[in-house]
Amino acid sequence: MDALPGKLNIGNKPSTSGIKLEVRGIERKAGGKKILSGPMSLVIHPGEFVGLLGPSGSGKSTLLKACCGLQRPNSGEVRFNGQDLYKSQDTWRKKMGYVPQEDIIHQELSVQKAITYAAKLRLPQELPDDRRKALVTRVIHEVGLEERKNVTIRKLSGGQRKRVSVAVELLNRPEILFLDEPTSGQDPGLEIAMMQLFKGFTRQGATVIVTTHAMASIEELDIVVLLQAGVLVFMGPPQALLEVFGGRSYEGIYQTLAKQSPIDSLNQFRRSAYAGWPGGSR
Repeated sequence: MDALPGKLNIGNKPSTSGIKLEVRGIERKAGGKKILSGPMSLVIHPGEFVGLLGPSGSGKSTLLKACCGLQRPNSGEVRFNGQDLYKSQDTWRKKMGYVPQEDIIHQELSVQKAITYAAKLRLPQELPDDRRKALVTRVIHEVGLEERKNVTIRKLSGGQRKRVSVAVELLNRPEILFLDEPTSGQDPGLEIAMMQLFKGFTRQGATVIVTTHAMASIEELDIVVLLQAGVLVFMGPPQALLEVFGGRSYEGIYQTLAKQSPIDSLNQFRRSAYAGWPGGSR
């Protein structure tokens, strides 16, 4: 297994204030079908590491895209520090990072060249060349690809390609980072290493929000947002999942959800001690 660095050197602190994300009563429809319903509300504070979990088709990616300005909800609001995101995207675009499920990096370039070209496009033109090169070197180190930096991207494993995408987003030191299934297809050891990388980024003040099916590193998260068929049925610390849904393992929670409706799951949450979790579903 090719592990990530054991010690993080994230570098510049993204912001002393950070970004507070508020989702207020959003719904999303497509083809006459509700993908997100409820309506859904939640609050995520600066420096929190948040996982959007749920079975396939539960609306995780849709919620993530709504929160980062890629898919406007049909109703409700998404706010960054009190401002409507969809009315002020130019204000926030440079403060956000987004890593999609599908790789969008150039497959015929080496890791170093791909990130270098991204740095030329994304970083200020007046930035000195030596500073730009130092930033490229730093993000390659942060994602643990020093030994693969001269390898053509198409020759990398899926997990390594995903880390190149993450490195590109780290160039700008975003204040809020959205990642869609960043550990998909990776072995548990590498999954944990990547989640620890994201956790380290939050210690510098950034907010990190990931969608994931993986459970091996769930306790690295500060908050879990659990979706079922487009309904937010739980929001709280990961350890509370077992208490609320009565499972013996985190993986077993999906089996519990498969046996009951979203309304039943939501009612279980509402009857629990975590129903009043700050920022949770109301």
